[in-house]
Amino acid sequence: MGLLKTLGSLVGLEADLLLEKAKDNAIAFGAIGVFVAIGVFFLLLALYNWLLLWLGPLYAPLSMAGGALFLALVAFVVVRIRQASIERQEAERHREAESRAVVASAAIAALPDLLANPMVRNIGLPLGIYAALMLFSRPGPRKD
Repeated sequence: MGLLKTLGSLVGLEADLLLEKAKDNAIAFGAIGVFVAIGVFFLLLALYNWLLLWLGPLYAPLSMAGGALFLALVAFVVVRIRQASIERQEAERHREAESRAVVASAAIAALPDLLANPMVRNIGLPLGIYAALMLFSRPGPRKD
């Protein structure tokens, strides 16, 4: 830990200060969480009392349970849709990487046959090198 403090001070990080801030924030956010939980509890209690007066002692807890189950179902559907979207994006990236690998391996496999031709070796190779240099040395951000 001493080595990390020394390295941190070299780059301008005070580990003790950062640790103290993290502790202060954790205590503050913990207190906020407790008060939010208390507020939600009393809101649910007020909702229960209102439903008790409006619907009666049997349907008030049933309606609250049904609402909670409905919200859980909505959350489950949203999570599943998000997971499916992420899986589709990963599959698309995987397919693109595979296609690039196939094209690259085909080009590498065809390279000895192409270099056997003197016209390709004398004209195509210098043009290919020049095109690669122009492609990879251009200024500015590249779009993938």
